[in-house]
Amino acid sequence: MNNQEPLLKIRFDGEAVGPGKIPVSHLLRFLTNMNKALQRTGRVLLGEAESVRRGRQPGNIKDELAFDLVLLTSGSPAAVLGFDRRRGQTALPGMDFGQEILEKALAGLDHVQKTGDTLPPGCDVGVLLAWRDAGVLFSQGVKEIAFTLNHREQPLATHFTPEGFTRIQERIKGPQTNIRTIEGRLLMADFKEHGTRCRVHPAAGEPVLCLFDEAQKDEVLEDILQFVRIVGEAREDSVTGKIASIKIHDIERLEDKENEATELLPQGTPISRSFWESPSLEELAQAQNVKPLTDVRSLMGTWPGEIDDGFEEAIDELRHSHMAKGGLA
Repeated sequence: MNNQEPLLKIRFDGEAVGPGKIPVSHLLRFLTNMNKALQRTGRVLLGEAESVRRGRQPGNIKDELAFDLVLLTSGSPAAVLGFDRRRGQTALPGMDFGQEILEKALAGLDHVQKTGDTLPPGCDVGVLLAWRDAGVLFSQGVKEIAFTLNHREQPLATHFTPEGFTRIQERIKGPQTNIRTIEGRLLMADFKEHGTRCRVHPAAGEPVLCLFDEAQKDEVLEDILQFVRIVGEAREDSVTGKIASIKIHDIERLEDKENEATELLPQGTPISRSFWESPSLEELAQAQNVKPLTDVRSLMGTWPGEIDDGFEEAIDELRHSHMAKGGLA
C-alpha cells in the first residue's frame, strides 16, 4: 500500500465539474448511493440472500465502512476526492473485511459494465440498483468517474462510464419480454397485506398497477410521492389491450420532472396523532382541506328540488307500470 496516497481516490470528469469543485447536489447523490453499494456488497459477502433489506445495518459493516474525506483537489480540470479509513480501524493481515468490501465492490463495478450475464462475487440486484442510482450523474454533466484503491503495491483502478451505466441498466431490466416504460407519480404502495404492489399515476391517463419483489421494497419506499420512471414486463387486458399490471424490473426517480402532476399529491395538513387516537372534527377538516360553508345559498338547487320538477309524476308512472305487469305497488 502507498502510504502517501489516500486509501480511496475518486475522480470526476465532465462539464458539470471544475478544477477542485463539484456541485454539492452531485456529490451528495453520488456518495449516498456509493455507500449503499458498499453496504449491500458487505451484506452479500456475509451470505445474506438479499442485500436490499430494511432494518438496522450489521454493526461490523457500518464500522468497517466509516471513512473520512481527507482530500479535495483538482485534476485537469477534474475534481478529485480522497478518503481514508477512520483511525482505530485495524485488522490482521488478510482479515480486513472493510478492505475486502471495497475491493469486491470496485472489481464488481468493473465487471458488470462488460458483456455477460453472471454477477461477480459480492454483487446482486440490490448492488446494481445502487450503482445505477449513482450513475444518474452521467445525465447531469459528468462523463466519467474513476476509482483508485490504494490497498496494495499495485492499486486497483476502475472506471465508471456512460456506456457501463447503460449496461448496468440492461442487466437490471433483464430479458426484454413485453417490456414497457411508464412515467408518473408513485402514490400508493402495499408492502404486506395484499402482496408487494404499488400504483403509478401518469400525468395523463389512468393509473397503472405495478408489482415488485422483496429486493425492490427499499427503492419503492424511498420514491413514494415522487415522479418516477418504471420499466418492467407488462401484462395486458386481452379485451381492451390496456396495461393491466407491470412487473417492475427497474424504478428510477426523475428529479427533473418534480413539477409534473403535482395536483395528484395529497393536500391538507397531516394529523399528528397515533393510529389509536381519534382526531376532532376540526382536525379532520384541516387535514382534508375542507373549508367552512360561507354562503348557505350554495346548497340551494339540490334536494328537495323544484316544486314542479316532475319527480312525483315519474314515481306514479313507475308504480302503475309495475301494476300493469302484475307486480306489487
